[in-house]
Amino acid sequence: MTSLQSPTHAQMPYAVTVRGPTRLAVRRTSLLTILFAVLLGTGIYIEFLAARNWNAGEAVLVLHIVLGLVCVAVFASWIGPHVLHGLPKSQRPLFTWLSWLLLASYLLVFGTGLVMIIPLASYLAGRVWFFQFDTTGVLTFLHLWSAFAAAAGLFLHLLLRHWRKPASVRRGASS
Repeated sequence: MTSLQSPTHAQMPYAVTVRGPTRLAVRRTSLLTILFAVLLGTGIYIEFLAARNWNAGEAVLVLHIVLGLVCVAVFASWIGPHVLHGLPKSQRPLFTWLSWLLLASYLLVFGTGLVMIIPLASYLAGRVWFFQFDTTGVLTFLHLWSAFAAAAGLFLHLLLRHWRKPASVRRGASS
């Protein structure tokens, strides 16, 4: 076999014995990635640009809240199996720790987002109630900056390999 040819399955130095992700898992992962990107974009707009045109900012805020609730629901149904199936396969401590930090940042983003919609839910239930101004500021700060941390963590999580190459591949040996 020349270096330009790709190896056949029988010629590969190691065999892949684990089935790949199902179509549903790939769709759900893609949906979560797209939702997170849209939510990050709308969140940045709300934080930095909405004050210039509040009518548009109001519409973007409603979109952000609705998509955020959808994202939380999809994430909640996806993360358990992802961790249970992926964690035993992780062979790199850096990847494992980064994954736990990513999960923590997602939980912080979702938690602060859900807490910030309590006044809206209260209003829709017929009672006007708001957090103290300082509380809203802290929640907004944590929500925004943990979203930036989650975006960076997601990028690294998708970039890093979570398994080690077999010894024969690391040494460059061919069988």
